[in-house]
Amino acid sequence: MLTELHIRQFALVDEIRLELNNGMTVFTGETGAGKSILVDAMGAVFGARASADWVRHGAKQAALSACIETNDARVLTVLEEQGIEAEAVLLLRRVINTDGRSRAWINGVAVPLKVLQRIGTICLDLHGQHEHQALMDKHYQQQLIDQSIDSAILEAVTHAYRDFKSAKRALDEGTQQLQQSREREAWLRQQLQATEQLDLHLGLLEKLEYDVAAGSHIVQIQQAATQALDYIDDAEPSARDLLVQAAHAVTAMSDVHPALHEAAEMLQQADVLLSEILPHLRQAEALELDASQQAAQESRLNQLQALLHQHRCDEPALIARQQDWQQQLDALENAAWDEEQRQKVVEQAQRRYTQVAQALHHARLDAAMKLAAALRPWLDRLALVDMRVRIDVQEHQKAEGWQAQGWDSIVFMLSSNLGEPFKPLQHVASGGELSRLVLALKACGATTNTPSIAVFDEVDVGIGGETAWSIGELLAAMGRERQVLVVSHLAQVAAVADHHIRISKASDHERTRTTLTPLDHSERQQELARMLGDASAQGVQQAQALQQRAYTIMKQH
Repeated sequence: MLTELHIRQFALVDEIRLELNNGMTVFTGETGAGKSILVDAMGAVFGARASADWVRHGAKQAALSACIETNDARVLTVLEEQGIEAEAVLLLRRVINTDGRSRAWINGVAVPLKVLQRIGTICLDLHGQHEHQALMDKHYQQQLIDQSIDSAILEAVTHAYRDFKSAKRALDEGTQQLQQSREREAWLRQQLQATEQLDLHLGLLEKLEYDVAAGSHIVQIQQAATQALDYIDDAEPSARDLLVQAAHAVTAMSDVHPALHEAAEMLQQADVLLSEILPHLRQAEALELDASQQAAQESRLNQLQALLHQHRCDEPALIARQQDWQQQLDALENAAWDEEQRQKVVEQAQRRYTQVAQALHHARLDAAMKLAAALRPWLDRLALVDMRVRIDVQEHQKAEGWQAQGWDSIVFMLSSNLGEPFKPLQHVASGGELSRLVLALKACGATTNTPSIAVFDEVDVGIGGETAWSIGELLAAMGRERQVLVVSHLAQVAAVADHHIRISKASDHERTRTTLTPLDHSERQQELARMLGDASAQGVQQAQALQQRAYTIMKQH
């Protein structure tokens, strides 16, 4: 309950301190007196988006504070999260600067603005003349139906949907992994094939480079071998002939001097060595070029060099990678992938979701019929006799339409006049009709867990007569369960209120100020007479008659 509201330097308000009570309180006044300012102030103190225009002209800042009494566990949770000691009485305070920025406090502790907004969501139900637009939102319409359904049914659908999505995700991820594995397997096979074709082993690069170089220089090799043979054995005299002559000359005197003896033995060894050189030279001289083999060796060398460049490694590292690729390929070939089992899990989850979604669908159909029937008497009382309400619950059984809230789409359908076809609510209802429809929904208990403070801003615009009495009766009845604050132009509505506050505007030739004045019994009569358009004695008598009827109506409740 909102027990006190303090407004300072806000719009046309200089300073107002307003004490409020339980039940229904009505705010009345001339057009332009500042009734909307009061609604804006209530919204602001509960975290509504700030406007720089809210700061009174000439002031540095606007300040608002509200004292509320609540024992709602959700509020206590918010306080605990902010490290604020939980109390049954809260003081909310907000200061708004001329640049539109603001600061907020709860019980003297600075808090982010979103904390005030959370408190406001829990405690304040603010219905402006255009704020009933929420009723046209399809999600809100669904909430109106679902809040009367057993929570176990709703939770079963949520859990089944979560299980289905989890199973489907596991199947999709497995399929994706399988595709990636197949792509990886193909790549590994390609790399292994390339290395296996080379018969890769340590020293292969060096050998290929040597063989290719030898084939490329075979003519020079033959020429070198022929020339060496000529020098050593074929020339006149040859190196061997000269070596024999030298050995003969030295051997004759080798027994006389040890140095000649050593020289003679080395000359004999040199002759033996030259004899061993000759077969190698003749082999080189006899070389023949195999063009196809040379081409194959060059191709093999080019492939090996290309692989080393591609993988940016040397020969030992490439051999190590070949072994690693083979191990990866073996692991992929042996990996277990049970697509059939995962598909079975998906099918089981689908069947489960179908069962619980169907159960929710039938529960919604029943709830929709009951709500439409419950609205009928209240619509009649609110002068909406010709309005017909039908709540369509359409199921979408294809998986593309599945949601955690079921597979239904819920649409409030209206026909405002006899003979007119049903159309979606947002395409048919006027603002006044929507306002009264909101009241009818509240009256028949369609909206549960409502905040303890309800503010209605000109919800009775465009109506009068007996309908006005019905609206006043409904608002007063709500005031028995929670605090109801109503801004109204109708004397019938004002007459049934428990408390009456007049909003007025005055000027002292320099500044204009809005004031709020609680009215006593006689002052209420005068205000009711003004609202009836006759402030004379006869108007006061009419006001008294209104009060008497209001007393009789409320006594019945």
